[in-house]
Amino acid sequence: MSLNDRVRCSSLHDRIMSAEQAAALIPNGANVGMSGFTGAGYPKALPQAIAAHAKAEHAAGKPYKINVWTGASTAAECDGAMASAQAMGQRLPFNTDPVARKAINAGEIDFIDMHLSHVAQHAWFGFLGHMDVAVVEVAGILEDGRLVPSSSVGNNKTWLEQAGKVILEVNRRQSAGL
Repeated sequence: MSLNDRVRCSSLHDRIMSAEQAAALIPNGANVGMSGFTGAGYPKALPQAIAAHAKAEHAAGKPYKINVWTGASTAAECDGAMASAQAMGQRLPFNTDPVARKAINAGEIDFIDMHLSHVAQHAWFGFLGHMDVAVVEVAGILEDGRLVPSSSVGNNKTWLEQAGKVILEVNRRQSAGL
């Protein structure tokens, strides 16, 4: 199934880009809400592209760290990749990745250990600051622009409504039947 079959809203076709191009849209210091709840529905390609972008920025002598908020833990392709690249300045609310855990315990990543159910409310009330970018994994986009969630919803509604910019990662491995 082609990407255009998953992104059926033709007015969005000119916005389709690579993960590397999307990573370049996320500035240093940004507050980024990512989809995902445990090992489901988190973006996979974009966090790795963010990690590569951070490494390139660091190699050029430039700072690059973002603050990452999710619904729960993610996985190595997300937390681990960004932690390995020293791309995270802050992480909340939950982490299970060993690379990120080591960086958190070393004080290299500010970690806010809050109950999962409080994250969206804290975001809505502005306690966490302004959300700059939402990065949400979807299984597709319908003709009228409605999103087809992938295997997790978590805090996606909050991220999509609060963020100044939205990046959708279309996961073609998820069933189109979702």
